[in-house]
Amino acid sequence: MKKKAACCEHTDLSSTGIACPECTEGEIVPTRGRFGLMWACSARRKCKFWLKTRPTGKHCKHKRNRKTCGALMMEGTKTIPERCSDKECPNHNPHKLQK
Repeated sequence: MKKKAACCEHTDLSSTGIACPECTEGEIVPTRGRFGLMWACSARRKCKFWLKTRPTGKHCKHKRNRKTCGALMMEGTKTIPERCSDKECPNHNPHKLQK
């Protein structure tokens, strides 16, 4: 059953089917947080992983320190394309990267 979220434009609040990158036991599901909709691990008691926007299922390919970041990518906005979920990755703010 699909429910409509009152706080955002996403109408599909079903499970994403993406495994949690931290614990690998749960999967990323939408949940209502204090400040609106967020996506968190279904194993909430053990794992504290969460995202503020819907994950795409892709992994970040931005290179830093000679390694690929590998963090989960999130949906972007109208002005910002999809971005990395790791706040320390330069691809977290792709609109600020030099082209």
